[in-house]
Amino acid sequence: RPSPSGLDMSYYRTLAEHDPNVALAGLRMELEILAKNLAKGFSVETTNHETGSRLFRLLRDKHAITSDQMKLALQIFSVCNAAIHGNPVSLEEAIVIIDSAEALRNDYLSWLGWGFSDGWEHSGNATANEHQAKQADSP
Repeated sequence: RPSPSGLDMSYYRTLAEHDPNVALAGLRMELEILAKNLAKGFSVETTNHETGSRLFRLLRDKHAITSDQMKLALQIFSVCNAAIHGNPVSLEEAIVIIDSAEALRNDYLSWLGWGFSDGWEHSGNATANEHQAKQADSP
């Protein structure tokens, strides 16, 4: 299933400049689609009613993603859910969350490259593990 932004996180950065809460609502939908696509690719059984958080836990339980990737996704969902439920989010907070989601997106794009016989690789920036390490080092 295609994603709303085409996996382009700049779409959400631009949206956040106008309404950070709406940007994070869209980002949550994007990550839920990403998780559903991963589950399908790794043959992880799901229902149509799984939450994004539940999907990432299932993916971790089936060893399709790492615990660090799941933890990062759950942190992102926590802030996105708060935004959806009306908690105000600043532009700066939204950008941090979008940047964090970009690390998961990069991991996802790398995963897509595994199945291609032509050697395709996405030249993404940081992976989720690198992002986690960067977050741990920051004050």
